[in-house]
Amino acid sequence: MPDIVEIIKEQHRQVDELLTRAAEEDADTAALLQQVAGMLLPHSAAEEDFVYPAIRDAAIEAGEEVADGATEHHQIEEMLRNLLDGDPDDPGYDGTLAAITGELRHHVQEEEEELLPILEQRLSDQEREEMGRRFAEATAGGSPEQGHEHLSRHDLYEKAKEQQIPGRSKMSRDQLAEALGES
Repeated sequence: MPDIVEIIKEQHRQVDELLTRAAEEDADTAALLQQVAGMLLPHSAAEEDFVYPAIRDAAIEAGEEVADGATEHHQIEEMLRNLLDGDPDDPGYDGTLAAITGELRHHVQEEEEELLPILEQRLSDQEREEMGRRFAEATAGGSPEQGHEHLSRHDLYEKAKEQQIPGRSKMSRDQLAEALGES
């Protein structure tokens, strides 16, 4: 089983390829963006659920960069939702697609240069492989608890906000799903 760093980097490349294809003339942009969402939303959720906390635990000094990464996830997810709700012929659609591609490439570069090396340097091969197995399961349509498997962390956060669940801003995707299941 490849380790977590290899899996994350490979998924980054796959999403970038889909976005590149979506921007091409005569592309089925809507279908390609659905594929991006199908990969990116579980990817971001898994990173926030256990990859980012592992990085923060391994290097407390990376806490701010981890928080920034999560914020970037939510911004990218919001832009992606806007594209999915729109029509490729809408004014500004191409600009939003270019913006999400640029934002995602910036995020990937920071993650691969600043955060993932922490895992390579501070976790054992076995720990990285175990995390890779868990990540592969989570991003291949694993079954998060409480019947919220189709919702991103952002969606769960919004539901938690509606229900006024305390501490929601610091909760991972799994914690939000659990809190919503118990309320």
